Amino acid sequence: MSVDRSATERAELGRQIERVEWQEDEFSEARQRYERSVEQFRERFHAVGRDRESSLGERMQAGDSSVQHELEARRDLLVRVDRYVEETSEELEQTRSRVRQSFDDELELLAKERNALPWE
Repeated sequence: MSVDRSATERAELGRQIERVEWQEDEFSEARQRYERSVEQFRERFHAVGRDRESSLGERMQAGDSSVQHELEARRDLLVRVDRYVEETSEELEQTRSRVRQSFDDELELLAKERNALPWE
């Protein structure tokens, strides 16, 4: 019966592959949490904006002429928040792509190294 003289190295490489896969899962979960938090920020900001617009609408109906400037400033701020969220999402997607490629490269390298080990 032949002995696998590379068993220890093969097992270590297997553990390293598992570690990279775990890191990949952790990164994915962190990215999803971040995406949710940015989207929740946008939703909350818009909800506050809708409430404020309603209040300003009431003041406008009551004849308050200073409301128009505040409405325009609020709308501008909402556009800027939306732009921030979109830019953040794009940057996060670019980062996800780079990190994913890095994980893939590392996994490929470890698998090649493990597969190249002799069995006898």
